[in-house]
Amino acid sequence: MAKIINLNEVDNRLSVKYDKRNEVMNWGADNAYPSLVKALINTSVTSTQCLSINAKYVYGKGFALKNANTLIVNKQGQTLNNILRIASKDFEEINNLFLHVNWNANFEITSVKILPSTHVRIGKKDSEDYNGKYVIYNNWDKSKLKLIQKKDFAVIDRFNPNKKVIESQVTSAGGWKNYKGQIIHINKDFTDTYSVSPLDAVMLDADAEYQSSIFTNNGFKKGFFNNKILVVKPFTDDNERHEFKTTIEQMQGGENTSSVLLLEAENPSEDLKEQFLLENIDNNVDDKIFQYSDEKISNNIRKAFGVPSILIDNSDNSIFGQSGELLKTAMLQHWMNKDEERMIIEETFQKIFNYWHEEIDVNQLVIKEIIKKDEINTTGEQIN
Repeated sequence: MAKIINLNEVDNRLSVKYDKRNEVMNWGADNAYPSLVKALINTSVTSTQCLSINAKYVYGKGFALKNANTLIVNKQGQTLNNILRIASKDFEEINNLFLHVNWNANFEITSVKILPSTHVRIGKKDSEDYNGKYVIYNNWDKSKLKLIQKKDFAVIDRFNPNKKVIESQVTSAGGWKNYKGQIIHINKDFTDTYSVSPLDAVMLDADAEYQSSIFTNNGFKKGFFNNKILVVKPFTDDNERHEFKTTIEQMQGGENTSSVLLLEAENPSEDLKEQFLLENIDNNVDDKIFQYSDEKISNNIRKAFGVPSILIDNSDNSIFGQSGELLKTAMLQHWMNKDEERMIIEETFQKIFNYWHEEIDVNQLVIKEIIKKDEINTTGEQIN
């Protein structure tokens, strides 16, 4: 994987400055903040789990609209609920969401799809200090090429349903055939630029969790753990030595996760114990230290994503009781914690489908609940 992150400059990671050369608002000091977030989440098991949980609690059971699972909304064949599922994950990953819509000559929206945050940057401001354009490009993090190729930019207008505005945009594009549509950008902070990811405060923790897994893997794979020294009597010749080594290698299991260092004694002996000695090489790794560190890191990440611990690790059934009411209470609490995110997404979809080219009941574009209050006996106790 190409190098796209620099954790040494973490304090400057979300610097938002105008890039005159490319005419965009940089997203991060190196304009690769979304790629940084995605890379860290993908290599951190706790971050991945938290994102998955949060996305499910935003998506719920999909839209209440009856044909939400069959209504095709773009040329890729994605349904309305497909789009909602993607939107839920993207919004929870980076607190930003970009939806691309296309209009027809009747000023109706004919398609909608989600654009990856890694591809979208806000364009320059006009004379009235308004960012009216977005620049779409698939190599802001320079993972494909080391140079930014402006010839591959696609410039798309900001969402505005006003017919006169659309007409002006179509004219500027050279007609409906060349018109690229509009982009709706929503973010958690309701700013004109970019919101930070939930991962932002714990980026170093996510990286530490990844490094911990690498260390453990290398310890077993390369023989840092369970090493042994085998002392044998001197071999008579190289053939005998080679045969013995081959036999030892064949006896090692677990893909040679344990390593054997073979030593020959200086002088032969009649004492069997002196002729053959197998000893463990002690290591100074304290498992308790790693366990404490890993648990602390995981807990920090969980808190950053706002996920109750019971939803992360519910393997101990004894703490739930016979009915599992504590778990249900935690589910309801987390469902309510995500009210704002669901409301933002619902309002955005309702805004888009107010102009849909086919008749649709936008009042049904509300997300169905995962769990209802009347399903549990709530105690009002806060669950962390």
